[in-house]
Amino acid sequence: MVGYIVPVHAAQESYTFIIHYETLLATFLGLIVLSLIVYLAHSSSRENKYLIHLSEIDPLTSIFNKETTQKLIDQKLNNKEHCCFLILDVDALKSVNDNYGHAVGDKVLENLDLLFKNHFRQSDIVGRIGGDEFIILIQDENIAESRIQSLLQKVNELKIEELKDFKLSISIGIAFAPNGTTFMELYRHADQALYQTKRTGKNNYKIYKNDEN
Repeated sequence: MVGYIVPVHAAQESYTFIIHYETLLATFLGLIVLSLIVYLAHSSSRENKYLIHLSEIDPLTSIFNKETTQKLIDQKLNNKEHCCFLILDVDALKSVNDNYGHAVGDKVLENLDLLFKNHFRQSDIVGRIGGDEFIILIQDENIAESRIQSLLQKVNELKIEELKDFKLSISIGIAFAPNGTTFMELYRHADQALYQTKRTGKNNYKIYKNDEN
């Protein structure tokens, strides 16, 4: 209920003053309701974006997860872009987990994640596809090898307090697009090159060569 305090002479006149006040009140309440709707819509949109972001990243390292990595790379390949596809494998991570504990192993992955993100450009795609395996897509294939050589050195120089004198290293397999036209073709080619890297001593990289080459 709404009560009005008005002079006697006004009360004895017609009740048009009530209509005036009710119009103001309705306008005021309408503005409040509209503001509330806008606020709720904005909050819902922000929450949805945050949930989408969480669904796209790896919970440990905060880089793209396997599904998002493949989706983003497929988009690049659909555009017939020339790029360099890398599979990176952390050497001796199982030994780290066995000898220093899984918490230290997780710390190694987190530090490598930060190194990868800082070493490559924002236009490159960096993702973790499980365990100790990462995928990186470098868009400028002309600078790929120099970037990879520099990365190998930085990983060797990375210091983890709990590991003391333990030297970290990674092995890398490389395939070039559009020689491999799909994600899975590039993955298979890079995986073959990674196998050659591990077979010949690790802490290095190999480039996939097909039968014609």
